[in-house]
Amino acid sequence: MGLLAPLYALAALAIVGPIIFHLIKRQPQGQQPFSSLMFLSPSPPRLTRRSRLDNILLLILRALAIGLIAFAFARPFFRQESFLNQNLEGRNIALLIDTSASMQRTDVWSAAKAQADKLLDSLSPADRVALYAVSDQLLTLVPLDTENVADPASQQQAVRAAVAEMKPGWRGSQVANGLKSVADQLQAAAIAGKLGGDASAELVLISDLHVNCGVEALQGYPWPESIRLDVRQVRAALPGNARASLMATDADGSDEEDKSAMKLRVENNSDSLTQALELKWVAGATAVPGAATTLQVPPGQVRVIPAPAQPANANRLELTGDSWSGDNTLYVAEPVRTRERILCVGVSTSRKEDDLAYFIEKAPLSTAVVNRAIERLPLSELGTTLSAAASPAAVEVLRAVIVEPPLSATDAQALRTFAGDGGCVIVCLAKPLADNTAVQTSLQALFGTPQMQVTEARTKDFALLSDIDFLHPVFSPFADPRFNDFSKIRFWSHRRVALGSLKAAEDSTIAANESPSIRRVASLDDGSPWLLHQPLGAGNLWLMTSGWQPTASQLGLSSKFVPILLGILDPTGKSLSAQLVYAVGDVIPVSDPSTVQVSDAAGLIVEVESTSDGLQIEAPGLYTVREGQASKQIAVQVPTSESQLTPLDVDVFEQFGIELGKVKSNAERIQSARQLQVTELERQQRIWQWLLLAGLGVLAIETILAGWLTRRTAGIPSAQPQTVG
Repeated sequence: MGLLAPLYALAALAIVGPIIFHLIKRQPQGQQPFSSLMFLSPSPPRLTRRSRLDNILLLILRALAIGLIAFAFARPFFRQESFLNQNLEGRNIALLIDTSASMQRTDVWSAAKAQADKLLDSLSPADRVALYAVSDQLLTLVPLDTENVADPASQQQAVRAAVAEMKPGWRGSQVANGLKSVADQLQAAAIAGKLGGDASAELVLISDLHVNCGVEALQGYPWPESIRLDVRQVRAALPGNARASLMATDADGSDEEDKSAMKLRVENNSDSLTQALELKWVAGATAVPGAATTLQVPPGQVRVIPAPAQPANANRLELTGDSWSGDNTLYVAEPVRTRERILCVGVSTSRKEDDLAYFIEKAPLSTAVVNRAIERLPLSELGTTLSAAASPAAVEVLRAVIVEPPLSATDAQALRTFAGDGGCVIVCLAKPLADNTAVQTSLQALFGTPQMQVTEARTKDFALLSDIDFLHPVFSPFADPRFNDFSKIRFWSHRRVALGSLKAAEDSTIAANESPSIRRVASLDDGSPWLLHQPLGAGNLWLMTSGWQPTASQLGLSSKFVPILLGILDPTGKSLSAQLVYAVGDVIPVSDPSTVQVSDAAGLIVEVESTSDGLQIEAPGLYTVREGQASKQIAVQVPTSESQLTPLDVDVFEQFGIELGKVKSNAERIQSARQLQVTELERQQRIWQWLLLAGLGVLAIETILAGWLTRRTAGIPSAQPQTVG
């Protein structure tokens, strides 16, 4: 026999109550003084016998009633031998382990593997297990393929072996994307009937779950109701972390970058236990003597400081004093800046503000990898300069030519050849047409379009930009609605250009055996084009129907002028970003990944992953990327998201409508199954009802017997002697 609620059986201890009441000896309560006794000394009554139990039968009935009622509430049942052995159906469990850079901490990764082993040890041989790894991408290590797995136990062994070989990488955390992908796979398998038996599944996430692990991407995701999430968070023994990052500096176009202008941003996590940090330059494997800086950064705060002077042989900064050293190395790549020339061809005007070159000279066109120099050139020297720039002995690269027509046929052909070889030619109709025929002939020869017609536009007040192609690289930075307002840029004068019988101006597709098309990038509100683009060979031809000087428009005074001009000079955007610093997992753009060779700081060849867009490097450090004859040094850093290691509360998942639970061990499942069957058996037997009825019956008998004894003793005078107090 067993008890469903054994704690209720403790109520049987109440039997002690009737016994105590039966042992209480009642003493006389009243006293009556007599005057004749005032001369006598008082003496207490002497006990002639000890307290003893009276009415044994009544005591037994009361104790029996209490015992029966207490036993009824304990809900007894008669056991059956079939309950001892439980054959449970196997479960579908997906194990998702975080392998991002923050898991590189030794104690965190050890705790994660211990949690995985603990889970595998608690499963039954019939449970089916899948293993996934998540960082900024999801990797399937052991799939949950129930159709091809004959023995779930062997699948568990495969998962156990894969967990033993797993190592964390250096990529960022995107836990939410991994959870959504695995949940979608499990739900699709359940709908297709591939899970077998119970279609429900349990998903176990093992992660340090820091604030930048990307869980916010779960917002709005409809989590499947059939999947329960078990989050097992692992934490480091020492909380907190600090990180130093190099802030971007504005290039001033000088030949040498001002090393003293570099600034460092040092951030300390809010849960850090220390605020004393040190920065030092390192060359090779040793720190450079005298090149260290100490600073105080309280927890949860940021300090921006000038970078320590960089020694000649140092190539990285190291931060010390925090709890994790994995992200403390800041690699500094040595930039190889190329010098590019931009020629402004034409006659200088009397007012410098009316000269196109004036605003270009003031514009910050140089970047960390390109130093652009603006040069003025008379139209008479254009042909000679282009010929010298095309010579293999040329020292500097001629990048772009800004010219105002009319042009001679020789100059037009020279510019067209320059553009085909990779140059950039910007033809700007900055001033009203003085010789319409000469300008039109120059444009027809330059763009190879005999049907091109040019006339002076009639503008009442001003014209505005409209019908802008925000998919074009020139205007793609302004695609966001916050930045695509061009209503403040007014054009006082412009020229109308008609393309005649050419292909549609909006057609950007150019076949190899066809005449190159001209793409309309932006138009004015009267329907005439303002910016036309013609790709030619490896370079580009551009036509602007209005200038940027104040007499022509407000473009030169607008904050959008520099981004537009940079987009024209470099539509690929390679020179807009430093192209020197990447995070682990970032795509490094290259022309042909199969021909690129990557080596580390020691000169050893490094195996990298190739994608359709470029290369991906899987570890932080300094690398040299060689593509053909060109090479550059890049710095690959730990992703910034992996430095903010303040842990999140696991309950954050409930805010996204996800049901949290714990995966039960096999022993717990067996116990739960037995408990359910015991409950069902007790419900069928209902022994407690008979015990309760018996207890009530005994109480009824006890009540009748106690009343009879009371009436019987009420009429008999007491034989005990009276005591006088």
